[in-house]
Amino acid sequence: MGDILVSSTTFPLLKKKYPDAEISFLLEEKHQQILLGNPYLDHVIFWDDKNFMQMAKAIKKQKFDIVIDLYSKIDTGLLSLLSGAKKRIGFFKKYTQLFYTHPVKRRRKALSENTTLGIEHRLQLLEPLDIKFEEVFPKTYISDQESENAKNILSENKLTENDNLVMISTFGSTEEKTYPLEYMAKILDDIVETKANSKILCNYLPSQKELFLQIFNMVSTETQQAIVKDFDTKNLREFAAVTSLCKCLIGNEGGATNLSKSLNIPTFTIFAPHIESKGWAWTSNPTVDRFLHLNDFVPQSSDYSDFKPELFENQLKDFLNKVLN
Repeated sequence: MGDILVSSTTFPLLKKKYPDAEISFLLEEKHQQILLGNPYLDHVIFWDDKNFMQMAKAIKKQKFDIVIDLYSKIDTGLLSLLSGAKKRIGFFKKYTQLFYTHPVKRRRKALSENTTLGIEHRLQLLEPLDIKFEEVFPKTYISDQESENAKNILSENKLTENDNLVMISTFGSTEEKTYPLEYMAKILDDIVETKANSKILCNYLPSQKELFLQIFNMVSTETQQAIVKDFDTKNLREFAAVTSLCKCLIGNEGGATNLSKSLNIPTFTIFAPHIESKGWAWTSNPTVDRFLHLNDFVPQSSDYSDFKPELFENQLKDFLNKVLN
């Protein structure tokens, strides 16, 4: 989801350059929800690796003028070539450059601290179209109906958007990207200790419920009372709409933190040791958003157990005092 959000930054710049163009975006069907309501996108095409050649033929029939391969792997590079587009742009790699008319070498240093390389590498693929760099950030669009539905979800949990709602990105997408459970429990306790009137919404998949209950049993009684234990959303759109009503999001770097930032919700991100923050610490709100990486506190360590919450306790309190009542 994070990849799709940062890739969507190319849409407004393409529309600005070519206002009459039709923009189609190729992605896996399960991720299309994140782009609903995007005013710069005209069509979506679903990736189908089981019927690759059939997909390639269907794309060729659409006679695209330009294909931009934001993924630039062998399969997408081959699809770009088979599209028949006269102008094909992708990242320069020894094994994919033959697929493109304009292979682009990635910059090693970002032009802006706010966009970071995660966004800027995507925007680089617009340079062969004579589209110059400018700061642009992912944006998720929530409809009025979705917002009203989110308020109803809060109401069902005896909450309102005026409460001190804190959304937690409780787990990463993998075990390696998940902040140690006992440390996450300490963060939840720190939130309630700093702001006793906080209401905590923990985001997790159904398959992660047992892990959530482990954390729940680790926190103080006061924190347990602050956690909205039965909170749930049916899909990504509901989660996005509820998050848009929260005061902030705190937790593991990944889809949820990227979504939160795209909603302009203050975000406190904890990066896994093997993820470089310089690629994903993009922000349109640099005075508020916070990004923490183990190596900022314990240089050269790759052991998540070294990233004790006490190391950034003051940063968390400062963040909470800024964004909560």
